[in-house]
Amino acid sequence: MASEASVAVAVPSALGAAVAFAIANVEQMRAARRTDAPSEVSATLLVRLIRDRGWLIGLATSVGGYGLQAVALFLAPVVLVQPLIVTELLFALPLAAWYAGRRLGLREWAGALCVAGGITAFLVVGDPSGNNSHITSTATVTISVAVGAAVVAIVLVAEAFPRRPMVRASGLAIASSACFGMLSVMTKVVGRQFQHDKVLALTHTQPYLLAVFAIAGLVLSQHAFRIAPLSVSLPLIDIGEPAVASLLAVLALHEHLDLGSGTAAGVAISATAITLGVGLLDSSPLVHDAQRQVTAMVEEHTEAATA
Repeated sequence: MASEASVAVAVPSALGAAVAFAIANVEQMRAARRTDAPSEVSATLLVRLIRDRGWLIGLATSVGGYGLQAVALFLAPVVLVQPLIVTELLFALPLAAWYAGRRLGLREWAGALCVAGGITAFLVVGDPSGNNSHITSTATVTISVAVGAAVVAIVLVAEAFPRRPMVRASGLAIASSACFGMLSVMTKVVGRQFQHDKVLALTHTQPYLLAVFAIAGLVLSQHAFRIAPLSVSLPLIDIGEPAVASLLAVLALHEHLDLGSGTAAGVAISATAITLGVGLLDSSPLVHDAQRQVTAMVEEHTEAATA
C-alpha cells in the first residue's frame, strides 16, 4: 500500500495531469479538424498535424501532463491514479465550448459531473491498494496480445461505419482508450525499470511496447477528435482508459480493489452514474449541433482535396 505521503503527492500530480490533458485535447481537436488528411485511419494525419503550431502546443502540454501522470503512477497504485484523470472532463468540455463560442448547459454539466462523480465513487468504495511495478515476461506478452487484438478488432468495427461519424468516432475513442490504459501500466513498469537499471532498462521489451501503444493511442484519438465533438469521444476515452488500466493492474501487477459483496451497491451506483453521464452528453443538443458543424467541415475538406 502506498504511504500517505506518497498519496499526498500522487493525487495533486494526477489532477494536474488531468488539467494538462484537458488543454491538450482541446487544442489537438481544433487542429485535427482544420487539417486536410485522408478519412481512413493512418499515421498520415499525424504527419499533417506536426505542421500545425496549435497541435504542437497541445502535444507539448500533453507531454507535460504525461510527466505528472508518471510521477503519480510512480508513487501510487494505477487503480488510484487513473480514475482521477477522468476529472479532465470538467476542464476540457467548458474550454471546448468556450472556443466554439458556446456555453455548456445544465445537461452537459450534469453529464460531466455524473461521469467524474461515478469514477470518484468507485475509488471510494473500491479502496485501491498495492504499488507493485514488476511484471513477468509472460504477463507482458499476454496483456500486450490481448489489448492489441482488442484494439484491432474495435478499429475494424468502427471503420465499417464510414458514413456514421458518431459511431465511428466512438469506436476509435474506445480503441484509443485501451491503448492509453496499456500505456499507463507500462509507464509504471518502465519507470521502475529505469530507476533500478538506468540505461539498461532499454534492454527490456516494456519501453518499446510503451512507445507502440502511445503512438497507436495518439493516432486513434486524433481521428476520433477530427470526426466528432469532444463531448462524444473524450468521455469514452476517460472511462475506458482507467477501466483498462485498472483491470490490467489488478491482473498483471496484482493491485487490489475491494469489490466484495459489501461494496456491490456502491459499485452499481457508480456504474449507473457513469452510464447516465455518457448518455446525457451523447444526447446533448450542443453535441448534435457541433456534430453537424464537424460533418460539414470534414465534407468541405474532402471536396477540396479531391477537386
